[in-house]
Amino acid sequence: MRAINGVEFSSVKKIVLAFFSLLLPPALLAHHSPNLHFIRGEIVEITGVLTQASWQNPHTQLAVTTTGENGNGAVWLIEGRSASQYARAGITRESFRVGDDIRIAGFPGRRNPTAIFATNVLLADGRELVTDNFVEPRWPEGRPLLLTQSKSSTAVEDLPSTADSIFRIWGPDRSDHGIDGTGRTLWLDSYPLTESARTTLVNWDRIADNPYIRCGNGMPSIMDLGTPMKFVQEGDEIVLYLEEQDSVRRIQMGGGASDEEARSPFGRSAGRWDGDTLEVTTTDIDWPWFDQAGIPQSEALRLVERFTPSANGSILRYEVVATDPGTFTEPVRLSRAWVWDPSEEIRPYNCVWNRDDL
Repeated sequence: MRAINGVEFSSVKKIVLAFFSLLLPPALLAHHSPNLHFIRGEIVEITGVLTQASWQNPHTQLAVTTTGENGNGAVWLIEGRSASQYARAGITRESFRVGDDIRIAGFPGRRNPTAIFATNVLLADGRELVTDNFVEPRWPEGRPLLLTQSKSSTAVEDLPSTADSIFRIWGPDRSDHGIDGTGRTLWLDSYPLTESARTTLVNWDRIADNPYIRCGNGMPSIMDLGTPMKFVQEGDEIVLYLEEQDSVRRIQMGGGASDEEARSPFGRSAGRWDGDTLEVTTTDIDWPWFDQAGIPQSEALRLVERFTPSANGSILRYEVVATDPGTFTEPVRLSRAWVWDPSEEIRPYNCVWNRDDL
């Protein structure tokens, strides 16, 4: 264990970030991706007074003032996961009161020595917020609350036993039972990239070239969402409402997508039924990045998605095959799944991006 500025650090092997929901004014704090701005291989812990806090998507933030051994104060900028995630766990903004003593552990900032992406939060009322099943409670005196075990989660044995097609709300598995395959596992560890794609990836600027930290998103990366989505039949279209970024995808059924439809970050989608499976072909995607790690994509990208509900209607399996000769030397196949939770709902996302971030 080592100390920096009077704060103890320890290495960690398995921590999957996130913490609670709050945010500060743009001049004080700004949205930062945990992968870009924080060191995920280390943990820093502080104790201080909560001086500012407010809710925000996609990342919540607050300020904590600490006092060092020499009596000098320091303001720590704390960032966590979305307000939506914490609300689903029954955590409200009233849980974070300015003036309360608070204890926080999490990933230290790469460039800002007094920034943290929180993984554990000990509130003044004695509750310890633990942000993921892979994160252990940290403080013996706390009352652990695993945010992934929210009240809205549905246990395996409580799932409905009858199928009702895809027209319902689907979301990530928030229970502690771990329904197989329903985690956020869309991306691969490596891809068969062309030389030009490799060059773009190597030269990718994690901040200047990254629209995701500016509340932008497109296909296929929007399908890595960690919030619910809902299929609705509207005339000749199936509309997919995504809570993430308050996004809407329109799938034209019974033929190709309208030629009058302009190119967009979500492209033009045409769907057909293959039994209970909805197959969607998407082209004309006006979005530069395949994922959120710098892999590019060209105008030639063609996506074929398949949404298949399980026999009892409790799980929605997803597979997408991406073909892009400018990016990949062979088709790329990605997959993940969602679980049906009848108690879930689509909530306003209201993404906020502060230009002071950059």
